[in-house]
Amino acid sequence: MPYSFAASDQSRSRNDSYRAARWFVLVLGAAAALRLYGLDSYPFEEDEVYTLVEATHLFDSPLRPGIDARPLYYLLQHLLFEWVPPTHVGMRLLPFFFGILGIYATWRLGYELFGRLGAFAAALWVALAPWHLHVSGMARYGSLLYLLSAAFLLYVLRAYETDRRRDYLAALAVLLAGTATHPTFVFPVIGVVLALTLVSPLGQVGWTWPSRRAWAALWIPFLAGTGTAYIAMAAQGRGSSLRNFGGRGLEATIRLMPAIVEWLTPVMFTAGALGALGLFLLGRTPRQRRWAAVAGLGVASTMVTLFAASFVTNVYADYAVVMLPMVFVSAGGLIHLIGERVKQGKDVIAGAVMAVIVAGIAPSLVSHLSDGMRFDPRPAFRVIEATAPDLPVLTTPIALQRHYAPQLLGRELKMTAAHLDETLAGHGQFWAVVWVRRDGIVHDASGEVAAWLDRHCYVIHSHERPRFDYRMYRVDLYLCGTPADGQ
Repeated sequence: MPYSFAASDQSRSRNDSYRAARWFVLVLGAAAALRLYGLDSYPFEEDEVYTLVEATHLFDSPLRPGIDARPLYYLLQHLLFEWVPPTHVGMRLLPFFFGILGIYATWRLGYELFGRLGAFAAALWVALAPWHLHVSGMARYGSLLYLLSAAFLLYVLRAYETDRRRDYLAALAVLLAGTATHPTFVFPVIGVVLALTLVSPLGQVGWTWPSRRAWAALWIPFLAGTGTAYIAMAAQGRGSSLRNFGGRGLEATIRLMPAIVEWLTPVMFTAGALGALGLFLLGRTPRQRRWAAVAGLGVASTMVTLFAASFVTNVYADYAVVMLPMVFVSAGGLIHLIGERVKQGKDVIAGAVMAVIVAGIAPSLVSHLSDGMRFDPRPAFRVIEATAPDLPVLTTPIALQRHYAPQLLGRELKMTAAHLDETLAGHGQFWAVVWVRRDGIVHDASGEVAAWLDRHCYVIHSHERPRFDYRMYRVDLYLCGTPADGQ
């Protein structure tokens, strides 16, 4: 039988597919193991306790601003309560499940853009990313936002290439679900729309309006759906639910961008930026150049919109989770570019670059596995229970004390010396459980509370887990009043 090049190519293609599948299964297995580790061992964060309240009461939640502008995750959690109790594991099953699906969506997106090597690298970054590990083990909507963001990018890019109605409808469904999960989902979409308009499917820069089908099956239904939802909320007097209070001040705004980079780790942020820039300048296909524009403008619009929003509402670095697929996939594109341009030993060189990036995020990864990037007040509550449980306990947020130690006399700690003076005058002695970061006590930017505690109290107990990066999550337990005042 004569030699068949077609048969050889098909065999090689199948072997590549099998190899890619094996590598992906290994990455997914490692990702699952890393995320299972903390499902039960880490304490609840404040927001996780609020999730329990909001998922129980739904639209009648006593918490503000309520779930009207972000109902999807809480509705899903509410349904899960029918079968799963609200334990650490039970509350975190959905984030874990969405986290694993998010890695799969990243793989699919990377594979369509770059093939085996780029997809493997992108999935690996997500599997090891401390930020994604955190949201995959936290009873909140972060991992769902990531999953929907990656899925939207996959479908909208495919729709703009094929101009098929079914692809636009798939992108629409994901876009509506993401917006119903949290309004910040639209922040990177602004940049994505601009990029798809500025860079054509042929990779050429120039203004190109969306097609008639794109307007009819995606953008007009989305605008109509979200507009109708807002009008309905406003008619019921719930329009303010789009705002998360009134902002956290100039200092928090200034720290927002550095905090996002720190969450990502500087090396991963740099790898994503280099990947997007390299793909735009050196990418060999129009699809890669268009992706670079989508990722670059999507990240930029997220940053700019979060910064602007921080002046009128409470904004946190966590909200930038919606832009993470753009960073990780672009970093996978960087590895793909290296593989394309190295003629000999490309897997070795690409592997070496990946190893350098993994080494760069390793301190934050190991630190996350150590303490889960959260404060743990449970040891302090146990000391109080064993020593003097009849004294008042001042702490903030009070939600964690009410959840883990409801038998104690918990009071909300107000971060003023006047409040502490009043409590001391009324009770003589009390406990204070405070959270300490590297820059001082949380919510005590002026240092007023720290100075008061130094004068009137002494530390009975401190708890923190080892970390290998700049972050600190320490909980200090103070006993305030006599005999401390006499020391």
